Amino acid sequence: MVGEMNKQVFQPSKSKVGDMDAKWMILIAYFGAVVLGFISGAQFLSWLIPLIVYLIDKENKFIAFHAMQAFLMAVTATVIYIILAIIMAISIVGAATSAAFALNPYAFGASFGAIMAITAIIVIVGVIILIFSILAVIKGFKYEIYEVPLWGKWAEKIVFKTSK
Repeated sequence: MVGEMNKQVFQPSKSKVGDMDAKWMILIAYFGAVVLGFISGAQFLSWLIPLIVYLIDKENKFIAFHAMQAFLMAVTATVIYIILAIIMAISIVGAATSAAFALNPYAFGASFGAIMAITAIIVIVGVIILIFSILAVIKGFKYEIYEVPLWGKWAEKIVFKTSK
């Protein structure tokens, strides 16, 4: 079944939550993660919303697949954000130290450049997640699967318990 997911069209179904249509749960899973991902500080919890959607509707394989895929994207982004936050903290300490003690404008400039590069990477990661989420939601509203590169096959293995 791995690799065949993109060809599948699911029948309209309902969520366990208030008889809500499955496509709305998919929207909540992806965009809950995306919205939290763009809020400073909250991006470290962006994986929580898709996980909740998955746990609520894991019997509905259509919702479960999309929620798991959103969860995996959010976890990956969170790990990247944590690594970059550590690097940024080191850069800030380096900039402050060079400004206060060494009075070295080159060291301060290098630290400031690193901070700007990290900020750009954070924005790029967020935009990539946003684009993939939009594509997946568009397909989800047609009751189709969109396997996001890297995460789609992984989500399929988890939800459908395939061994390949």
